[in-house]
Amino acid sequence: MGTRVEHARMLAGPSPSGLPLRHLISAGIGSRDLYLGEQWLAPGDTVRLHTHEVEEILVFLAGTGEVTLGEQVVPVGAGVSVHIPPGEVHGFNNTGEDELRLLVIFPGNEFARTDFVE
Repeated sequence: MGTRVEHARMLAGPSPSGLPLRHLISAGIGSRDLYLGEQWLAPGDTVRLHTHEVEEILVFLAGTGEVTLGEQVVPVGAGVSVHIPPGEVHGFNNTGEDELRLLVIFPGNEFARTDFVE
């Protein structure tokens, strides 16, 4: 049987970058093969460069920012999604004056291991 999740009722904790993150769909509610998290960045916040062993999808819901994909920097905002292949160096930041909100999707039932790039 499926599970209904009210985002606002889920507790937020720190992401690997130290910024707020809600684990919405994960092993905690019985997911076997998908992870969905909700993250938000205040103006000026940055998720520093890192990699994951699995692919990732970022779905931007509000605000404006930039995503670094390897050597490329692309603008993002509401209505934009970004696919990140396994092992690609990436990071993102809020370049606007409002909160940058996004969903994070991974295969597997937990937030993927994060390896930061120095």
